[in-house]
Amino acid sequence: MSGGASGGYEVQQGGMSGEAGKLDRAGDDVGGIRKSVDDQMCYPADVLGGSDSGPAYDEFAAAWQAEAKTLEAALHELADKVRVSKRGYQGADDDAVRGLHSASAGGGEAVGTRPAAGTPPPSLADFD
Repeated sequence: MSGGASGGYEVQQGGMSGEAGKLDRAGDDVGGIRKSVDDQMCYPADVLGGSDSGPAYDEFAAAWQAEAKTLEAALHELADKVRVSKRGYQGADDDAVRGLHSASAGGGEAVGTRPAAGTPPPSLADFD
């Protein structure tokens, strides 16, 4: 978001696409990093430093895999949410432009205007 000329704020939707792409790439990177510690490797006890080291490594590798998978999925999910938000902002901008055009042409009520005093608010039944 950035300050607008009228003192308000506007969403720079092009920037949102770029940020979503960065989040996706970060998720892909975490997926690659996750593979650096494989929980399926079999090592002889002497390679890892003794009989206690094997189980300790297995527990570490399993925890590493679980955390990395969670982080990878979260980054991709966040990227998707940024994209959905961008579409929502674009839709709101489009509605505002249509409402302004309609109001300037004298054609009906502008989108986002308040009903006249005493008029009941719309209900879910109004949006079949």
